[in-house]
Amino acid sequence: MLYPFPENELRDLLASYPNLERVVWVQEEPRNMGARAFMRRRMAAILPEDLHYYYVGRQLRAAQSEGYSAAHRKEQGRIVRVALDLEDDVLEPDASAERPRL
Repeated sequence: MLYPFPENELRDLLASYPNLERVVWVQEEPRNMGARAFMRRRMAAILPEDLHYYYVGRQLRAAQSEGYSAAHRKEQGRIVRVALDLEDDVLEPDASAERPRL
């Protein structure tokens, strides 16, 4: 559920993992589509200062699909492998979700 934003539930969930080092937003849609755009600043506002926030998914695109089924399958496989730490790809910090400055 994205709206209303479940701030208290997410804070409780994050607090229940005392050794948590990072939060990774994973989505199948390109970076400029899907729920990421709605959630990124909201998540950044509630994450503890020492927690890193990353994105795994497709890069910015004008269309939702890769265009070729073979390319789609390859990229889909990469997303799943990186999200599950099965591939040594570098996690990409989600800079657009930087914590608001006071």
